[in-house]
This record gives sequence, structure tokens and C-alpha cells, in this order.
Amino acid sequence: MASYGSWLLMVDYDCNIHLLNIITFERINLPTLKLKQKLEWKNNGEPLPLRKVSRDDLQWKNAAVLWIDDMSGDYFVAWISRQTDLFVHKKGDDSWSSANVKCKGSSLIDVDYRNSKLYVLTADKYIKIFDFSQELPRKLYTYKYHPFRFDEKPWEYIWKTRLAVEESGEVLIVLSLKEVKNDEEKLLFYVFKMNLESCMWERVYSIGDNEMLIFGLGVTVKAPVKDLGHGIKSGSINFVEDDVWPDHVDDHDSVCGVFDLATSRIEWPKKTCYYISRTQWYVPGVAY
Repeated sequence: MASYGSWLLMVDYDCNIHLLNIITFERINLPTLKLKQKLEWKNNGEPLPLRKVSRDDLQWKNAAVLWIDDMSGDYFVAWISRQTDLFVHKKGDDSWSSANVKCKGSSLIDVDYRNSKLYVLTADKYIKIFDFSQELPRKLYTYKYHPFRFDEKPWEYIWKTRLAVEESGEVLIVLSLKEVKNDEEKLLFYVFKMNLESCMWERVYSIGDNEMLIFGLGVTVKAPVKDLGHGIKSGSINFVEDDVWPDHVDDHDSVCGVFDLATSRIEWPKKTCYYISRTQWYVPGVAY
């Protein structure tokens, strides 16, 4: 469902949710996630009991995010279900919660977490931010009146839209798309950031301070000091096949690729990256 460093957010066959460290095999069991019944009330007017999350519910999982501190053991998990419900759990909580972070009025398509703040992207491209640094989450309004807008050109076809947050806390909107001109296709990624002075979204060609982006996770990380080759460097976007148009014609044998923002070129490394899932990968030696 999600990953952070060497930790995975996982669900077993019985729909029990847990965290697993793929290096140490440490496991952290999370509380049972319970949902409302389709019919919330009995015939006599009494509320129906909550039901355990099902495999069908999990198949509707739209986006999830995990953060964990290896030193303190603190962790934070957020999960969007059916594009309508956002569930949150952090260390010390007895159960999952959703009432305090409901985003009414629009479906939810992506979520990110950084520096104790939860970022939620809605289908109409509004960004909602919740500060979890205190006991009760607090809504922030930095982007409330500034939804992301992008007008596609006739030759541009968007495949995916992702929310990402730089180490500085600035929000990025990242588009995976293909360009079709003169019967030639080209896979591209566009990165946008809001100019906090003009409050206008602008396309940018770099990522943070010596950072690179892992598209499937929606996170930026410090670029490796050591040259790993294959284009893995500052200003690159690392992705897997499901992150780009499925019918592209690039000739490659790799399951993951690296996009250079400065040159708009893609490299397809064969040995450097490893699948975590159909939407995530990691590079050994890069901590985030």
C-alpha cells in the first residue's frame, strides 16, 4: 500500500493491516480498520455497528502514505478509500480516525505527509493541509484559494497527477504525460510549484535543494552524493512502468526509469532499482 525507507505498509489475506521492515523483519500490527455499514441505521433507529474493512474495500484503495522514525519508533499512516474517505492512524492511537480530516465537497485522489503535516489533493485540484504536530489536527489554509490548473495542449495526454512535498515544505504537483507530435510519442513529466508571491502555479525544472523525486511515493529525497549512474541525480524523477503511459514505444527491458527534468530524457536502468510494488521502487543506499 505504501512504503517509507525500509518499511512497508501491508495488508494480509484477512485484511489485517501492519508495518513490516524488509531488512530487519520487524513487524508492527495496526488496529483493525472499521467502516460504517452501507445502511447506517437499523429499522428501529439504532445505529448499526461498524464492520471490519474488507478485501473489496482495499481494492478501492486510491492512495496511501507512510512515515516512520527509526530512532523513536513514531509512525504515521494515512489511507484514502474509494476516493471519499481518509483514514489516519499514528503511534499511540487506539484506533483509526477519519472525522477530523474529512475533505467534503470533492473526491480525494492523492495524499502526502511531511514534517507532521498531511497534504491532500482533491479531484478538483485543491490542496488541503492538516497539521498533526499537536494532539488534534489543525487545518491550514496556505493553498485554500489557489487550486492547481493546467490546460492540456492538443498533443499532450495526461496519465497521472501526483502530489509531492519538498523538504522545505513547498508543495509540488507532478504530471506524468505523453506528447504526440508528427506521429512520434515522448514520455514526459511536468513539475509545478506555486509562486507564493504571485499565488500562481508555475512550471519548474529543478527539485528543491539537491533533491530528486520518487514519483510513486510522492516524496523528494536528497540526491546521492556518490554517482549511482543511470541518471539518478539531483533534478531527476524516479518511476516505474505503471507511472507512465502503458502503450509507449520506448525500447527497454527495465521495469523502472529515471527522467531528467533539465533535458527531458529518460534512462531505463536495469540493475539499480527494485520493485516494491507496481507503483513503487527504491534505490539501495538512499534514505528517506
